[in-house]
Amino acid sequence: MSEPNTSMRKIPIRNPELLEILNRYVDLRTRDEESFVKYMHMTCKHELENRHYWVGDEYLRKIIDEGEGHEGFPDAMAGYEFRTNNLDHQFFENPHPLTKEESDWRIKFMHDLGVCNADMINFMGCRNQALAAVYPKDGFISWHNNANAYAWNFIFSYSETGEGCFKYWDIEKGEVVVMQDEPGWTCKAGYFGHYGEPDKVFYHSAETDCWRHTVSFCFDANDLSEFYREQIIDEISSE
Repeated sequence: MSEPNTSMRKIPIRNPELLEILNRYVDLRTRDEESFVKYMHMTCKHELENRHYWVGDEYLRKIIDEGEGHEGFPDAMAGYEFRTNNLDHQFFENPHPLTKEESDWRIKFMHDLGVCNADMINFMGCRNQALAAVYPKDGFISWHNNANAYAWNFIFSYSETGEGCFKYWDIEKGEVVVMQDEPGWTCKAGYFGHYGEPDKVFYHSAETDCWRHTVSFCFDANDLSEFYREQIIDEISSE
């Protein structure tokens, strides 16, 4: 296996089967956006106005200086997160549906989300979905490094207008790299290292000025050989 590097590889998405699955994630919001916003719970809504701090240079430097004192997970994420593997996660704004209409909407949402997740996991041939989230305008995920969950990552992002970005700290160059979104779906792949391999710890964040969806999958370094990783990339890129 070749050594992981500290950059993100951009992968074109051409596979029609994959695009059909990914578009169903967007449909979870767009088919009834009013109900989505009304019924779903947004985390860190009060931090929307502080977005530029959480994704800015000052906060990045703060957690880099913390070293291993930074757990790895983000301290702030302003958006709608779908953690199907966590029974305590708050999906919906109300603890219980207030009307039959809301109850029916929630049942259909969870069913369709589950089908999307199963289809994506089957397509990717992996066991773990790292993240499924939707960010509204001014939404973000703060700088973090996932050093406590090191793995190879495939990150699929949808931007409604392209007015958003993924940012990472390039350790070798000592600078922030900005990967600008494009309208529609994009894919990035890269390795997020642990504190035992300090040259591969991967600080990253994202922000948006429009609706943005992210679905990501991780592979344990022991489970994903370079050959298999290239097979997945070829499948994503095949027409």
